[in-house]
Amino acid sequence: MTKWGCDLKGFKFKERWSNNAKSYDDLLILAVLGTVCGLFSGLLMAFFYAVIYVPVRYIMASDFDAFESLPVEWRVGLSVFSCAVLAIVFLLLPSRLHKVGVPYVVERLNYHHGNLPIGNAVVQFFSAAIGLAGGLSIGKEGPAVHIGATLGSYLAEKAKLPQYGVETLLACGVAGAISAIFQTPLAGVLFAFEVIFFEYRQRYVLPVLLSSVIATLVSHNIIGPLHIFSIDAITSLSLSLDLFFACFVLVVFIVFLSAVFLQTQKNLWRLSSLPVWLRFALVALATSLAAVYLPETLGSGYLSLSRLLTGELVVYSLLLLIFVKTVLTALTIGLGIPGGMIGPTFIIGGLTGGYVALMFDSTVIDIAWFALIGMAAMMAACFQAPLTALVAIIEMTHSSQVIVPALFVIVLACLFMRVFFHQESVFVERLRFMGVSSNISAFQRYLRHHTIKPVAEEVVLLPMIVPIERVKDLASSMVDYVVFKNEDEWRLVRRIAVLDVVQTLDMGPQKWLVVSNDKVSMSLDKALISSDITVIEEPSSLETVLSWFQKTGQSDVLVSLPGSSFCLVSRHRLDQFLLENDEE
Repeated sequence: MTKWGCDLKGFKFKERWSNNAKSYDDLLILAVLGTVCGLFSGLLMAFFYAVIYVPVRYIMASDFDAFESLPVEWRVGLSVFSCAVLAIVFLLLPSRLHKVGVPYVVERLNYHHGNLPIGNAVVQFFSAAIGLAGGLSIGKEGPAVHIGATLGSYLAEKAKLPQYGVETLLACGVAGAISAIFQTPLAGVLFAFEVIFFEYRQRYVLPVLLSSVIATLVSHNIIGPLHIFSIDAITSLSLSLDLFFACFVLVVFIVFLSAVFLQTQKNLWRLSSLPVWLRFALVALATSLAAVYLPETLGSGYLSLSRLLTGELVVYSLLLLIFVKTVLTALTIGLGIPGGMIGPTFIIGGLTGGYVALMFDSTVIDIAWFALIGMAAMMAACFQAPLTALVAIIEMTHSSQVIVPALFVIVLACLFMRVFFHQESVFVERLRFMGVSSNISAFQRYLRHHTIKPVAEEVVLLPMIVPIERVKDLASSMVDYVVFKNEDEWRLVRRIAVLDVVQTLDMGPQKWLVVSNDKVSMSLDKALISSDITVIEEPSSLETVLSWFQKTGQSDVLVSLPGSSFCLVSRHRLDQFLLENDEE
């Protein structure tokens, strides 16, 4: 059996969850599930890493991102072949499986209670691997987020968690995926809150931190330490006026490139009605031209940045490389290639920081420092995730000296993007283009974070033919309602009404009496005027049950709980609960 409540009988998982975890205090269960989510996130990301880079390293016989080392025929062939394979795959797949990536995760979180289909994650996994292996200008981080979020959603579904538990595990999956890919546990946590939830949620922090740390440990032990950037000699940083003038120049470049990156995509989204084969053919054409004339733009671009930082990059125009990489990535993603853009924005920002550093005296401005600042600023400006960007570069370089100038550049870049260009995160803009909100109202959030427990009423479950002695015992009960089943219908009646009927025995025998084997029983169906009531499975949150009331127009519903028990939820009691809490 696959249900967790059945597999972990010795721990009585389902019973414990039903009785305790539907409060805000049972962090233990969420922490355990977060740990499991982190473990599997790390394993999945290690497998994702192997699927992407092992074949590519075999072809290149060198570093995984060194597409410029291949003959031009190979570079063009790989890009055309990957686009052709992706076009065929997407033509054969049903349209519901075309939705992938971070915007899709946010949409499912806000409009489908965090339920992410596994099929879409599988498509995201292999389509991103094909694109990256073909040298397309995309990243692996966005697909990793989708895969990690789906893992969290799957675990929450199997454990039958309430809505706030689903959101917690979804955040655990996202944080675990980012942490495993970058080996940056704190940045992974911040990414989940800033980019997916668009707010910081203290209630989720501990399980999400556990998931992030476990995923990092798994990634470190399977893949090994990820030395993404080799920075051997970083000089100490002097907070001079010249430094901050150079930082302001970097802000100007970052804001310009971020605006180009976002506006290019927004223009290309209008072409989404074009056939898949045509859009992917345009990507193949653009990538092929880049493969011939500027191969450093292929792939994620990490190798180009590493070579810039070590002084090995030889390109006739670094500014041209930056601009082409920006436009090529925006074109590739904007035309629908299912890849990420977090990694490429890092690289674009790093190259820009290096370019700005070369404009100034090397004794004042260190190229490695400015590359790091540019990376953080570009990511922050494009995704409006300032803390995630800052913490990521600190964790990747194990140095905190860059904090002050980085914050200066990050804050100004984010501010200018919002004030002068009126641009939100690229993911928010994408959702807005689709006519979908990136966030939910405070009222919806409140409903999602509460289970039915505060508004549920106990009921007494009786058989339709019930002994008189048992009916009389209802006099000592404090429960207001009795339910029984008549054939395939559930019936609801007030306890006091049942007791009133029993008192009619003082007037003589009644038609509802049933005598069998010297036992006197009551036929509830004959004795009482009862009302039909619908039975539903336990909803994950108050939002679900409120939606049910609005859809059906009914005033009461019987909720089936684990252990063959029931409770009653009424619209009146729900409205009363919401009104009381609104007044508080």
